[in-house]
Amino acid sequence: MSDFYKMKLITNNPWHDMIITEYTNFKEDYKPRSAAVTYLMYSGMSHPGFQDNNDNGYAYFTEEMADSYANAFQVHQKPCKTAYIHKYWIRKLPYLWYLFLVAGPVDIYAHTYQFIFGERETFLEGGAFFIPYMASHFIMLSFSLLAPYVYKYIPLAYWSWYFKIIRINLIIHERVYRLTLRKLSLGYRILEFSLFVAAIWYTYRWFSGRV
Repeated sequence: MSDFYKMKLITNNPWHDMIITEYTNFKEDYKPRSAAVTYLMYSGMSHPGFQDNNDNGYAYFTEEMADSYANAFQVHQKPCKTAYIHKYWIRKLPYLWYLFLVAGPVDIYAHTYQFIFGERETFLEGGAFFIPYMASHFIMLSFSLLAPYVYKYIPLAYWSWYFKIIRINLIIHERVYRLTLRKLSLGYRILEFSLFVAAIWYTYRWFSGRV
């Protein structure tokens, strides 16, 4: 797996040193089943620490990790085959443009597919927990997109607080993700999912004063 997900960062770079420490410790402490997401988070957050900008000031993702990043996305988005899209466009567009114009839409498509068929092409595979899994996923993504601003505007002494927030989000995401991979009968998956959706709908109506 170390060859599949390559973390090639700059040595003696405070931002990259912290990423390597956090990434290594998280893998050792939790042995995440969502290893692809762990890699995507930390490798994506490493982007601001590179200084290989082109003439217009928009930095591209480092070439040394481009294939690993694309492979991690495909594992995260399985069973959809998306690595070829990521490998092509991550090299064609500045990283932030790639995230919003390519990675984001592809991720929404893949998760919509997973919502119905799951990662193992099993109808409603995640049962009730796919919705909180997606909520956790996009909350975590939102925090990771703050990395360039933390790197540029927050003093180094406070970076550790940002990384603690990332770690907490990864822990929550990992625990919810494991719940989506339970082996459940079709009837139980449908029942669990239906009850969860009904609970959300009732809660919404209660807060809106319609109950």
